[in-house]
Amino acid sequence: MKKLLFMLVNLVCVAPVALANTIASLFERPVVIGDSLSQGFYGVIVEKKTQDWAYPVLVVKQAGANLYYNELKGPYVNLEDVLKGNCGPICIGAAIIGGNERTYALPTHAGITGAQYTSVLRTSGRCEDITASTCKEPDKFHRFGLRDAGTQMQIVERNRPTFLFGTAAANHVLCTALHTSTSCLDEPRFRRDIAEVMRRARAMGSLRGGVLFTIPNVTAIAYLEPYRDPQNRPNYTGLKAFYRRSVSDPNQVLDANEVRVIENFLTMLNNEVKAQGSAMGFAVTDAKVIFDNIKANGRLIRDSRTGYSPGLARAHWPLPGAPGVFSLDGVHPNRYGHAVLANELIASINSRYRVNIPLVDEYAAWFYDSLNRDPVDIKNFLEHSIMGQVIGWLLSVFK
Repeated sequence: MKKLLFMLVNLVCVAPVALANTIASLFERPVVIGDSLSQGFYGVIVEKKTQDWAYPVLVVKQAGANLYYNELKGPYVNLEDVLKGNCGPICIGAAIIGGNERTYALPTHAGITGAQYTSVLRTSGRCEDITASTCKEPDKFHRFGLRDAGTQMQIVERNRPTFLFGTAAANHVLCTALHTSTSCLDEPRFRRDIAEVMRRARAMGSLRGGVLFTIPNVTAIAYLEPYRDPQNRPNYTGLKAFYRRSVSDPNQVLDANEVRVIENFLTMLNNEVKAQGSAMGFAVTDAKVIFDNIKANGRLIRDSRTGYSPGLARAHWPLPGAPGVFSLDGVHPNRYGHAVLANELIASINSRYRVNIPLVDEYAAWFYDSLNRDPVDIKNFLEHSIMGQVIGWLLSVFK
């Protein structure tokens, strides 16, 4: 009996340490590949404060580990700061030029705005395509984000991670919403390159875990809004970018046929993400289902200590009395939105690897989210100011 009691006491005392060691082992060397969601792009800029609240940074922090990333101060501008008068002409000019606040010879967070699995393999901070005969300079996000460290995949291999944030699928289909066109869809390329990224990740032999997530319905994001052509022309009616007042060309709208093509492609893409995640033994978060639920029902924000709630967050940018998960570009999460995504990934990781990473405090994320606490009506601004035309141009840059 004494022996049994000793074993039970010993188990209670040792179990938390073992669990902590499991998390520590899993996140001994976390590394991130990905796109604007992982890098922290925020309507329409990447800068240190937005990088610090990006979902992989939050998850790794909750796991008691750290990531190292080249800290950006642009390019382009923070729309929220401009619209609130917190960024004047000099600030705007410096932000558009962009640069680095701090750099690392070998970052562990290599997620870059605009990336796909194709660019994960081919685009470095020096060359748009390292396999091409001529080295063409890449965009500023890659130049400032990767510097001389190589491609995202090369950075992963040099780090030999124990845990990989491996989702770079969104831009393979998000391009349709940003370009209001289906011409960018390329199923063979997507299948080939996601498989190659996972093959090379598996070949390292260092991974103990990882996480992937599916891509939400890109035709339902806040960036797009319904438009009916006054003359009822089918190819002029559908979904347009929110900053356009009207549609003067069929290329400025996704019609019903194009939406069906996108939805079919998205189903294929998400099935492939799930299959690759399963083959790798990774946790997989169904972000599409989560987003669909927020779109339909909202997500409750509540202070667990006081019970206070500002209401339900919606799949939109915040408006007065109406919290939201998007930033002002209608595509990327705000600070609160990143906390939501981080928690969904944490839940999947905990379930898959039987660990207990604590969740991010979503109420605190909302409370310290300046856009949610002090919303900006960007639609009204675009429609009633000259500066709104400049902002419209900035939003169209990524097309």
